[in-house]
Amino acid sequence: MFLSKLDIFGFKSFANKTLINFNRGITGIVGPNGCGKTNIVDAIRWVLGEQKTTTLRSDKMENVIFNGTREKKPMGMSEVSLTLVNDQGVLPTEYTEVTITRRIFRSGESEYLLNKNICRLKDITNLFMDTGMGTNAYSVIELKMVETILSSKTEERRRMFEEAAGVNKYKLRRRLSLKKLDDVKSDLTRVNDIVSEVEKTVRSLERQAKRADQYNQIQVVLREKEIDLAEREFSSLNSKLSNLKNDILEFTHKKDQIDLDIRKIENELIEYRNRINAIDSELQFKRDELSSNTEQLHDTQKNISVSEERFKSLINNRERLQTEIGELQQSFEDADQYILRSNNELKSHSDNLSDKNNEIIDNEQIIVEKKESLENKRSNLKQTNEEKFDLAREISDKENYSASVKKELSNHNSNIEKLNHKIQSITTTIAKTVGFIEELSAEKSHAENKLKEAGLLIAHREKEKQELEHELNSLKQKEIEEKTLLAGLKEKIAFFQTLIANLEGISKGAKVLLENKEWTKKNKNIFADVGNTQEKYRFALEAALKSVLNNLLVDSFDDLQNAIEYLKKNDLGKASFYLLRANNNSKKSFLDSFTSFNLKRKEKRLMKEVSFLGWAKDFVETESNWLPYFEQVLSKIAVTSDLKSAIELNSKYPDFNFTTLDGDFVKHDGVVEAGSLPKQDETIFGRRQLLDNLIKEYPKHESNLAKLQAFIAETEGKISRIDIKNLSDSEKLISSDISNIEKQISQFEFEKNKANEEIVSSQKDIQELADKSNLLFVQASEIEKEINLLLEKKISIDDNITKQENELSDSENDFNQFVDLQNERKLELERLKGQIENIHNAIKRTESNQLSITNGIEKRRAELQTNEEETNSLQKIIDQSNLSLIQINTTRTTLLSEEKEINDKLKVVKDEAAQFENQLNALRNERQTVSDQVHSFEIKENEFKLRTENLIEHIKENYSIELTLKQFDDLDTFDFESTTNEVQTLKEKIRNIGPVNLLAYSEYEEEKKRLDFLHKQRDDLVNSEKDLIKTINEINETAQQLFMDTFEKIRQNFTTIFQTLFNPGDEADLYLEEGIDPLEGKIEIMAKPKGKRPTSIELLSGGEKTLTATALLFAIYLVKPSPFCIMDEVDAPLDDANIDRFTKLIKEFSRRTQFIIVTHNKRTMESSETMYGITMQEEGISKLVGVSFEEIPENTEQGLVKD
Repeated sequence: MFLSKLDIFGFKSFANKTLINFNRGITGIVGPNGCGKTNIVDAIRWVLGEQKTTTLRSDKMENVIFNGTREKKPMGMSEVSLTLVNDQGVLPTEYTEVTITRRIFRSGESEYLLNKNICRLKDITNLFMDTGMGTNAYSVIELKMVETILSSKTEERRRMFEEAAGVNKYKLRRRLSLKKLDDVKSDLTRVNDIVSEVEKTVRSLERQAKRADQYNQIQVVLREKEIDLAEREFSSLNSKLSNLKNDILEFTHKKDQIDLDIRKIENELIEYRNRINAIDSELQFKRDELSSNTEQLHDTQKNISVSEERFKSLINNRERLQTEIGELQQSFEDADQYILRSNNELKSHSDNLSDKNNEIIDNEQIIVEKKESLENKRSNLKQTNEEKFDLAREISDKENYSASVKKELSNHNSNIEKLNHKIQSITTTIAKTVGFIEELSAEKSHAENKLKEAGLLIAHREKEKQELEHELNSLKQKEIEEKTLLAGLKEKIAFFQTLIANLEGISKGAKVLLENKEWTKKNKNIFADVGNTQEKYRFALEAALKSVLNNLLVDSFDDLQNAIEYLKKNDLGKASFYLLRANNNSKKSFLDSFTSFNLKRKEKRLMKEVSFLGWAKDFVETESNWLPYFEQVLSKIAVTSDLKSAIELNSKYPDFNFTTLDGDFVKHDGVVEAGSLPKQDETIFGRRQLLDNLIKEYPKHESNLAKLQAFIAETEGKISRIDIKNLSDSEKLISSDISNIEKQISQFEFEKNKANEEIVSSQKDIQELADKSNLLFVQASEIEKEINLLLEKKISIDDNITKQENELSDSENDFNQFVDLQNERKLELERLKGQIENIHNAIKRTESNQLSITNGIEKRRAELQTNEEETNSLQKIIDQSNLSLIQINTTRTTLLSEEKEINDKLKVVKDEAAQFENQLNALRNERQTVSDQVHSFEIKENEFKLRTENLIEHIKENYSIELTLKQFDDLDTFDFESTTNEVQTLKEKIRNIGPVNLLAYSEYEEEKKRLDFLHKQRDDLVNSEKDLIKTINEINETAQQLFMDTFEKIRQNFTTIFQTLFNPGDEADLYLEEGIDPLEGKIEIMAKPKGKRPTSIELLSGGEKTLTATALLFAIYLVKPSPFCIMDEVDAPLDDANIDRFTKLIKEFSRRTQFIIVTHNKRTMESSETMYGITMQEEGISKLVGVSFEEIPENTEQGLVKD
């Protein structure tokens, strides 16, 4: 297989349509810098599916389109076609010639064609997967790839190894299987969640069914007992109410008589209170005078106390100052003594300092003389050592050269042994290779049979999947409809709840009255919330009740008056009421009776009309206590089917109003209210009942939706388990396996031939190494003699050095001792200077302290003078304050006497008033007792009335029975408490049962079936998960085995080719990162050319890197050859010697691989069989010139030129 031709049009600098024909062997592409040579490489990359713009040397993909020059306009599209000859079936297609085309337009749109048929990028990628020809493969090599391949980032190396090993398809399968595994786990999680919820529901419904049965049994007993107890209690309460009314009248009369006596005593008390107030005012005046006197007394006493304290403080301060002055005078005298002693010590240290200084100067000259003698001896020793080092260096050079010769001799012998082992290994490998070829031929036949079976299975699965997908679409459409219905119900429920909660359309006053209990204890409501009707008559009744729907219902004038007063009192505005009129049939006049009789006759005639559907009041559904209101407001309103019938009947029966099923209303006076139908959620009448119906309906639709979702999950599970993609991938993998087997057979044939060539080459190398070894042995003997002579001379020099070193050591010891003694003298001198300086500083500090002491004494003497003056002044103030205090006490005694007289007078008047207060309190207590008794009777009366109303309402609400007054003979002896306890016990049992769902049993059966179905679904998903995990493990094992086998082969090939490109003794190897999955670990390269031991591959020179990368690439080619190889200036860093090795290797591989080389090197050009030149005759536009060297006659420069 090889590249046949490349057709370029509008790609980068190739503005004109350019056709390049490629032959087998080596094709060279040459030309000056910037002419567009690399654009050919980019074109091949691009058409193979390259998507990285940086790889194509562009910022964006549109830049590959020819952008114009000064003379030529930009193009709107770019197209490249590449034709490959697939004669060996490397590509998984039946065609022997494959053409792939790629187009791009400036709009950003792209097209891909395979043999002129539109296809996807994915199809082209899959076509070249694991063939060594894709965009990420090793078929296209640039100079910068050398750095990439050898860099510390091993991702690029790994991609090349994976391409060679053919594990990309397994990694793709693993990635797809992992995605499916994630999907299955997600589905399993969702099913588990659903199962958990349904299990809760089933358990709940089972408990509810049991509670419902228990509830029904208790409810029957409770009904009988509670109705009997209520009837007896109703009779008892009626009797008690009659007795209470008589008691209330008696005690009310007694209370009125006490009120008269209270008023008389209160008049007497008013006079006494006036007298008490006058005396109180007089007493208060005296108390104010006394308070002022007391305040003056306290101020004077306070001033005396403060002055005495200050006087004591001044006396204590005077004593302290006198003591401090004595202490400071003593400190001054001590300082004088210290200064005298310090001056004597200073004179002694100064004399000693002069003697030490003279001694140091005398010894400095002796040190200089000893130092000069020491330096002379050191110089002589250094010179002798240099002679020794020169001799040692000469000996080392000879020894190194000898070791090098011996090592080279050893390497030759080792290489000869390795080559012999290699010949034996290659012979064994050839035998194994023949066996592998036979095994692979049998595998290929088996794989072709599996391919046919896979095709039949895929067709069956596709049909099954289509049927399930059709069913799934139908279920999802139903699910959408059910969700839409649920959403609508939810909105309606929320709307009606908001409407009812917020009392929409009702005035502020009416809202407050509905929520407040102060104005009445009866049930409060409005027309809109107490009635309902069938849907057919809803609009008709809405129109008939339109004016009163939001009116408050009241059944007595007292309630109406209480409500109005409450609104006025709290300033709440107005509200609309509907008052139930009392039945006054007994007081009707003759005229009223006649009018009523005449109206009834008209009603009977109206009811016989064909268009008459009934009276509006008859269509109302409500409780019996609200029915009179509807009968009153709807008494003269008839229902007709349409507006026309209503108008006709109105003309015949003008005493009546008419409403239609469409919500139109015709009044008795001819006024017509008509128009469009209101929306259902805009109606007010019966909205509370509508809300209850919607809430009951909602769970049913939720249950329907859950069932649909379970069916959808089941169908989706079935579809997901029909894995056509996996089957298709399996089919492709089988096809790919067949192709790989064919490639492996071809590879083994190539390896067998290559091995035979290696045996011949190795035998030749053995002979060359034996000749070199004989020559090296002679050189090693001569070097050994020269080394022995030099060693004898070295022993003599060593003896001389030892003698000089001993003499130098003695001189150094003597010199160091003298220097140490001189240093000690200098230290003693510096210590004396420090002591003298310290004494000077101490004298200065003492003199400064004496000055501070003198200032302190003067300051304290001044403070003593001030203290004396202040003490005399305070003594005068204290004497004056004591005189004032005597006068204030005299005035206070007089004021206290006057206050006591007024106080005694007030006490007499208060005692007289207290007697009347006691009489008044006694009467008030008596009145309160009587009032409390009346109030107690009234509370009991209201309590009995309320209990009666509650009893009636309770029985009616719970059992739909109206209580009536009955006679019971055993009412006095009946045990109400015991029966009440029995009823409460039964109710407590019902409360303990909790909420009861009477439909629980049927719902339990449905949910149980659904749970069984979901359990089966979950088991299927668990099995699918296990199968996928098993598949992933098998893929991992296969891929790892393939990769490791390929890696070992590449490793062996790399070592061999590296030694071919460098020297036989050079080292190179490949390593996998230890302890990590081989499919994920790093691939490290070790390369050590002769004479170098680099710590990192990156420390090699540019040429060495190029040859190392080339060795690795061709090692991969030996394992899995790519049909073609494109090299873009890879040879640039190589010198002439390395170029020869490089071109030799290229020629050797060109027998099986097509090479296209972009180069500037003349030697590489010489190795090319066909050469194309790229020029730019027209600025900015590349042009092609081709030469085939095979067609050039010998000794002739003329060749075949093509444009």
